[in-house]
Amino acid sequence: MGETLPVIFAAAGTYVQGAGALAAVGPHLARLGRRAVGVVDPIVRAQVEPALAAGCASEDIAWRPEPFPGECTEAAVDRLVTAVRPWNPEMVIAAGGGKALDTGKLLAEALRLPSVMIPTIASTDAPTSRVAVLYTEEHAQLRVVRLRANPGLVLVDTAIIARAPIRFLVAGMGDAVATWPEARTCAAGAGRTPVGGRPSRAALALAELCYRTVLAHGRQAREDAAAGRVGEAVEAIVEANILLSGLGFESGGLAAAHSLYAGLSVLPAGSAYLHGEKVAFGVVVQAILEGWPAADRKELLEFYHDVGLPSTLGALGLGASTADDLRRVSEITCRPGSHMHNLRRPPSIEELVGVLESLRG
Repeated sequence: MGETLPVIFAAAGTYVQGAGALAAVGPHLARLGRRAVGVVDPIVRAQVEPALAAGCASEDIAWRPEPFPGECTEAAVDRLVTAVRPWNPEMVIAAGGGKALDTGKLLAEALRLPSVMIPTIASTDAPTSRVAVLYTEEHAQLRVVRLRANPGLVLVDTAIIARAPIRFLVAGMGDAVATWPEARTCAAGAGRTPVGGRPSRAALALAELCYRTVLAHGRQAREDAAAGRVGEAVEAIVEANILLSGLGFESGGLAAAHSLYAGLSVLPAGSAYLHGEKVAFGVVVQAILEGWPAADRKELLEFYHDVGLPSTLGALGLGASTADDLRRVSEITCRPGSHMHNLRRPPSIEELVGVLESLRG
């Protein structure tokens, strides 16, 4: 008899979103402690650090900023641990892109403290999750670290998000679009979620809402954000990209789209493309492998065309990949234990190569 998994639903302690939300961060931080270490990406320091320092001061929270080392490596995290442990912090606040946030998560993990995530782009669903990615000194992905807890607070200031390059918001839509197809596939089979359980009904409902929100509001959000406007569409997409997708993937499960991301990432020619862009292409591949109805595939591809998400290898800079390249990608994607095996009928390596060949573009 196979293993019977429990339903597990994981979530951040508090999620706050809105234009200007950072200016009111103080009371939220006060619930977590009185001594805060900050890891802030220098690219956004001028946008966020004054508000963080003021928010801490308003609640009599001691504030100690530490420089973000630029890469999330084991050595960088160890140096931060050594530097701040004697100060006895009570929380770690991380602000910036994915690597700054992951550095903050890992620092908090090492010190057994709650973490606060302040993403300044909405390109992935990672801010709410209990995972972090470590890299080598050469900037290659080393491994994914499973943490003991989700962040204690995720605060998303949509006015800051809207000032970031539009490509990040669109890439986040690509990551978010995968949430429902992957979660429903896990629920239909024996898929194990990233938190080690079966998909919950709550996670599946959030995953479906995520998918439908992106398709309904993505076009308008792209237009509004490109013009610097923060309206209903931008708020809806930021919530989908970060909150709905984060809860949906972690407690709903992953499948072909994210497994293919790992395979595509080994090809240097595609290194300039973002996580969400590669995952979006992976959804197209999953749609073919699962035999989605033609109307559903048409709806997806039309959306990709309108917002600028890739649906072919060529759109990812991989159109000239050799047969050996595609086989290598397929071998990694289909390796034992990969998320590809959450499909009800996982493809063979040869079958996946054939699908990729058909999508050269």
